[in-house]
Amino acid sequence: MAKTKQRVKPRKPEVAGQDASLPPRRDVAGDAVPAWAVWCRRLAAATLGGLVVYVAYHPSDSVLVESGDALWFCALSLIVWTLTLATEPMVRALRCSDSGASDLGRPPISASTLIGNGLVLDVLVWGLAVWMMAAALASCPPGNLRQATNEAWVWIAAAAVLTAARRLLADLSMCAVLFSLLAAVATAMAVHALHQEWISLPQTRAEYLADPEAVLRAAGVVAPRGSAARMVFANRLLDGGPTATFALANSLAAMMLVAALVPLALLRDSLSSTQVDGQASIGRAQTGWIRMTLVLIALIGVAALLATRSRSALVACLTAGLWIWIRGNRSADAKRFKTLATAVSITALVGGVVLVALLLWGDDEWMAAAPASLEFRLQYWKSTALLLLDHPWLGAGPGGFQAMYLQYRLPVANESIADPHNFVFETLAAGGLVGGLLLGLVAIAAVVTCRRGGAVEVAAGTDFESTASHFGSPQWMVYGALVSLGGVWGFSLLSGQWPDFQASVIALPSGIATGWLTHRCLRVATQPLIRLVAGAILLAVMTHLLVSGGWTVPGVAIVIWMAVASLGCVGACQGPANDSTRIDGIANQFERSRRGKSSLVALGVGVVLLACLRFESIIPVQQSQLALRRAEDAARRGMLSRVESESRRAVQADTWGSEAPRWRSEFLKGRLIELGNDRRARNQWQAVLQIALDRAGANPMLLRAAGEQHLHLYQCFGQTADLEAADRLVSEALAKNPTDLSLVAQAAVIADERSETAKAGVLADRARQLSGLGGNIVRDLGLQQILIAEKIGAPARRQPVSRSIKDRFRERPGLAGEPEPVPGRSNDTSE
Repeated sequence: MAKTKQRVKPRKPEVAGQDASLPPRRDVAGDAVPAWAVWCRRLAAATLGGLVVYVAYHPSDSVLVESGDALWFCALSLIVWTLTLATEPMVRALRCSDSGASDLGRPPISASTLIGNGLVLDVLVWGLAVWMMAAALASCPPGNLRQATNEAWVWIAAAAVLTAARRLLADLSMCAVLFSLLAAVATAMAVHALHQEWISLPQTRAEYLADPEAVLRAAGVVAPRGSAARMVFANRLLDGGPTATFALANSLAAMMLVAALVPLALLRDSLSSTQVDGQASIGRAQTGWIRMTLVLIALIGVAALLATRSRSALVACLTAGLWIWIRGNRSADAKRFKTLATAVSITALVGGVVLVALLLWGDDEWMAAAPASLEFRLQYWKSTALLLLDHPWLGAGPGGFQAMYLQYRLPVANESIADPHNFVFETLAAGGLVGGLLLGLVAIAAVVTCRRGGAVEVAAGTDFESTASHFGSPQWMVYGALVSLGGVWGFSLLSGQWPDFQASVIALPSGIATGWLTHRCLRVATQPLIRLVAGAILLAVMTHLLVSGGWTVPGVAIVIWMAVASLGCVGACQGPANDSTRIDGIANQFERSRRGKSSLVALGVGVVLLACLRFESIIPVQQSQLALRRAEDAARRGMLSRVESESRRAVQADTWGSEAPRWRSEFLKGRLIELGNDRRARNQWQAVLQIALDRAGANPMLLRAAGEQHLHLYQCFGQTADLEAADRLVSEALAKNPTDLSLVAQAAVIADERSETAKAGVLADRARQLSGLGGNIVRDLGLQQILIAEKIGAPARRQPVSRSIKDRFRERPGLAGEPEPVPGRSNDTSE
């Protein structure tokens, strides 16, 4: 009987340079990474890609974070974190096998074996986020709990995205796709900004000059003719720059840095004539048309950056451009020059800190001698420092800075700001000295992690392309971005709130083409090029944020998180290799159990966080906002019964929010006036107004709004109780906002109406004194509007009657008198 021939599988050739002492590679893909983990990892990459596109359309700029606009961004961030950390133990097994280092055969000795190295950075980042949430809860009251928690969730999202991205971006192919997406988004925004600068804004300006009232109504701005509010609106419209999808030009400028620096880094690499790891520089393989296109993309980014009129962003771009030129030179002769440049940079940084400290704590004349834009920033920072002296542990709490800042605003300042325009002071204001300390530790850990990561990976030549191809993560990141783009436009179609369609027709193809071209250059890039791109972006944006807001704006902050994650990504396994091919079954079973428990813990924590976010924030905020929008729509149509029911539903849906009861109180005040001071209507109005005051906490702006409602009723009915209530509420607001010129004048006319002549005279003199400070034209008493504190009757029923402070003081003998106007600078606060 003939023997059956035995087929022998051909042996794969040994990889060059592989240590013969290493054990043969096991099929870890099938052994340690189950199918569910593979799909979860792909979904995590897709969600991260979708997050980049989503935040481009919903950057949650200015005060939108406090109102809850970023909650869905936070939810997506937590989903990325949950999917990534739940699968990281399995992925680590695959990567350890790929790198030849394996601790199979013995129990894992540290958490880094399961979820990666550099855990100090992860722990500190999460410690900062948890502290911010604790500060949000502890600072209410006097803060508003809804605004505080809405911003605190952004800090949680920051920790989630950073720790997840450090693991997802461990592959160079993932980094290449990520920076291609960022370049695509930034270029699309740049084209959108240029469209606004050259087409949309000139058209809007022409419409405003032809019919100012129509433009103001469309914008929802109440600015009477001849008021300071109208002057500020006109100045920002006629002299301001484009904003694209952001609310502020300075925030857009941060993204324009990405649009300009990514092609510059690729161009710098293309000029390199050195060899890296035996392979030609990727730039040398670029053809002429690719280089010309990169130049064009860089020019688009620079043009949009100049259009924003942000001087700090321009300085940041020049600084990062110089850094690219220095670091991009990989020749041996450049090492000495790099060391000298580093020393000069450190000296400049220390000198800048000392100079700012002298300006803040020195004589006020030093601050006044600074350029106007810098002087305003110094005023913000000094007020923040004074706030910290009174509240060192918690500061104002997340979401509480805008309200508490007014109490510490310098008399010479006049603006109401949402943040201190500096990321360090913003962190201190939100989390106190503890938050600042944690931020410093995070910065140190990030620097150490990034430097170690680069040294280990470059020295070892580590690259996880096999892992990336196994999961298909780079492609899935692109899929997620495309799905997110389609979802944003689909939702816009359903809701009727279209993005700027005319600009998008040009911006979207430009962004897609830029992404494709950038990925063409980066797909076979070496690690030094990836680090050059990430380092330049991080340096530029952080330099810009030294004198600008945006640290907690997701549309700006995501660039920082991605740059840090790519520079400090989780590296290869550093454990010792086995000296035997025999796998101890008991130890292997123990390790599998340990990995399974770690995944279960990560999954459980993520689910708990998502549940808290959904039930405590997303559902109440969205239900309240939806009901309030329905009430506003019904009010425009004159459907009063529906306004009543929807506004009540909005108040009940969110028991922490103050916006819905404030809006309902305005509606009920109008009903009270229409019903002729009906007792039942008055009780209903007073009840909802008190709800708004209780929820808002010590917010001087809402206290003043409540006082003005009482003052409006006094104009209509002339009841002393309304005048007394207005006096009490305005006085409380004045105690928390003592440098507000119009508020001081409003208190003065109320005191004069109550026959408190001495008090009215003191307040009137104080208003005149504030008007002369700073030489700012918007402080002129003829431009500041206040409500009349006297019974008017029928003419006041439709809306409260206001006059300029100058006219009102002249009409009241006890308040007459005004100093000569002081010439000075305009109210230009752009950078």
